[in-house]
Amino acid sequence: MYFANMNLEARIERYRKRGFQQAEAEILVLIEETASSLFAAFPDRFILFGGATLVLFYDSPRLSRDLDLLARADELPPAIEIAKVIESSIQPLAESLGIGKIDCQREGNNQDFIKIWVQAHQRRLFSVDLTRIGGTVLKSEVVHEKLTGADNKTVVAPSANYLLFQKCETFLDRRYTKSRDAFDIDVLLRKGANLDQNLKAHLDDFMQMRELDAGLIRARINSVDAKLCTVELRNLLPEELFSALALQNFIRLRQSLETAFADWL
Repeated sequence: MYFANMNLEARIERYRKRGFQQAEAEILVLIEETASSLFAAFPDRFILFGGATLVLFYDSPRLSRDLDLLARADELPPAIEIAKVIESSIQPLAESLGIGKIDCQREGNNQDFIKIWVQAHQRRLFSVDLTRIGGTVLKSEVVHEKLTGADNKTVVAPSANYLLFQKCETFLDRRYTKSRDAFDIDVLLRKGANLDQNLKAHLDDFMQMRELDAGLIRARINSVDAKLCTVELRNLLPEELFSALALQNFIRLRQSLETAFADWL
């Protein structure tokens, strides 16, 4: 038990060093345990994507409480089976953390999208979102990542380059600009991600379909201003990092966007 508690403390400390609060770090440990258990229970069924991927594998300091899984098979596993795996896998950790009994609640009845809220004492901790919507990941861009905090268990995820491609698409495709997309692009660029010629061609096709020109892209980049970033990022980033970005009027995020979209500006 002593070793298990020490291991748990070390897992929490990894996130605390990144600037997360204690409660946030504990939830992130539950998220990584959930991810490793779902991939073990349902091999070759999912690809991990979204903000949690950046937190788990690219040291992102932006809090994400959504574990997004894209189906690789024609059908999603039954929600009740997914819930059983989640509850059994994280209950011991939840008890050690004093969180209490874990309960999973499904939201909605969409067959192509399953949203499961993981909660304790009716307090929502995080969600697991499974979808068949949104296309597939290029086979050449699928990688196997190890969750170092969860006994080196492996999950399947897009490469850093493909995540950057997805984030660029998302940044341009939203009805309203989200500064968190800009922040995620900045994180990936700082981790060495880049768009190779193949991914640039895919992004170019996307832009042509949406009839996006340099002026529209520039306008969207410029909309990542202090007002938008303050509203969206203040509660998602560690205070020290947020203050440093705010002091420079969030110019770092706009510069990263200009880097990502340099070929189209």
